[in-house]
Amino acid sequence: MSPNALALIELLIRERRALSRFIARYLDPASTEDTLQNLYLKASSVPGDPPILEPRGYLYRMAYHHALNRSQADARERRAMAEYASDLADASTDGQAQALDQAQLREISQTILALPPQVRECFVLNRYLGLSEREIAERLGISKSVVGKYVMRAALLIQQHQRGSRA
Repeated sequence: MSPNALALIELLIRERRALSRFIARYLDPASTEDTLQNLYLKASSVPGDPPILEPRGYLYRMAYHHALNRSQADARERRAMAEYASDLADASTDGQAQALDQAQLREISQTILALPPQVRECFVLNRYLGLSEREIAERLGISKSVVGKYVMRAALLIQQHQRGSRA
């Protein structure tokens, strides 16, 4: 591990609370925690050359950009889900779309949007964008088995929500 990486990791550990509050300005609590964990991974891979003269500023800049990227990705995902629900409702030739009415589509969309961010992302990438578990795992930097568990968890939660709303 490079001297820069060591300095950043030590600083991240010392400043974890303050960094968490800083990131929380931009993200929800679950995403804040994910971002802190991702920062650790990113910090551990920072090269040693050139030396970082102001590690604290560097770390906070990394946190800000990661939070900004995460926030923008979440917004894109919400827009994509809303478009998908709208397209599904408008597709009169699709047998499944004919079976679901507008209220059910809104409920499903809301259920998906209420999922934890990484679970939702895995589910959307797999079920709606058609990416394989391997592709998703590489893209998100997690294991293939975790992706499978997240997709299954999301499907079960959606199914449970649908059963609960019919009762």
